[in-house]
Amino acid sequence: MKKIPVSLHKFLLLIFLICIAVTQSNFAQDCKTQAAKKPSTLERGTDAIATGTGKMNAAEMAKMKPYLAKAESWTKNILTNFTGATLLYYNNYFPKYLPDSETTDPMFVTAGIKSNYQSQMMFFAYYCYENKYPLETEAESGSSVYVNFNNVFASGFTEDVGVYKVNGRSAFKIIKKNRTEGRIDFYELRGRNNATAVMYTSNDFIILRNSDKPVFITVTRKEYLQQMLKDLEDYKKREITSAKLAYTPANEAANKASFDEQLKRIDNSKNYTKEQMAPYRRRFIETWETEKQKFDKRMSKLEAESSQATQVLLEYLQKPTEWLNRITSDFYSDSYTKNGVLSYLERLDKIPVNGVGEVEEYTLTELVTINPDYFNKTLGSEVPQVIMVRLRNGNYAHMQKVGSLVKQPNALAPLEAILNSR
Repeated sequence: MKKIPVSLHKFLLLIFLICIAVTQSNFAQDCKTQAAKKPSTLERGTDAIATGTGKMNAAEMAKMKPYLAKAESWTKNILTNFTGATLLYYNNYFPKYLPDSETTDPMFVTAGIKSNYQSQMMFFAYYCYENKYPLETEAESGSSVYVNFNNVFASGFTEDVGVYKVNGRSAFKIIKKNRTEGRIDFYELRGRNNATAVMYTSNDFIILRNSDKPVFITVTRKEYLQQMLKDLEDYKKREITSAKLAYTPANEAANKASFDEQLKRIDNSKNYTKEQMAPYRRRFIETWETEKQKFDKRMSKLEAESSQATQVLLEYLQKPTEWLNRITSDFYSDSYTKNGVLSYLERLDKIPVNGVGEVEEYTLTELVTINPDYFNKTLGSEVPQVIMVRLRNGNYAHMQKVGSLVKQPNALAPLEAILNSR
């Protein structure tokens, strides 16, 4: 057998060792990469019916299932060849609202819609602990794609639902629209990465409409100032009622007895002379109030404060039309005083800045009501009239991929077809 030269043997051995080192290095460093590239598997979860809101029978659910099937098909198609996470899909049903909700829920009062339903796809990411094998799968994940039928309310998108009214209609706060493409409205909830201070989209909300009419009507500053005047009067009436309840003439005798007892204690002090106690005795007498005095003082203060607050609102209602027609970003939730109202109104045009004086990036909001002209109240709750797609992104890398897929041109066309198929 022909011998291999020593130099060649060493060279081959060196190549062999390098290959082993590279292979081992790739094996270690590629664990995270391979987790992200691992083909996803689909798993069917158990459908859920929300409890505590009402009841839903099989016949009602059967009417919703064809639309849910189309939404499920759309989500699966969007995620064809998706990698990096196990995909768990199922449906959620939200039954008829309880009787007490029929007077407060805007979707029922304004749109006539009692029940809604939802297709959900959850993502359980593959990962490597400390970038080492074996590959693991998240036991629980907040990342999801939701396709909501006949519901435009979601955590992070809407606030103060069922709390306030403007012009007799339920008003609430939503994220300000980012852009519109045809009959599709895009909204982004922004968040900040605490580690990097970089802003990112933590949630996408996409509303698909079946007409050119808007789902929401924005509340102008003029409308809200006029509503604040009404709310101020209601506030004043409540405060008067509260003051009257607190004022009990029958307690006047007990009040006087308490006054006499405390004055006696001052006069009979064993630790100080009467001369030393005199200033304290005088202040005690001057500040002591009868029940009637307490009531009159409270009423006088209320009258003065509400009068001053009213004057501020009336002055702002004289501002230029351009200012009055701007949107309102938040509700007034303080007591009605001049300073409170002024502080609220002055904040409307203030641009927030960070600690170094730079303009702070943040999510804009606006006050809206449901547009009654958008919905057809003669249709059953199962008939799709509006669809909201929610992407619960968080800091999940795989959800950033999902977001880019969903927001590609024409990606939402199959969902649009559901609205236009009736």
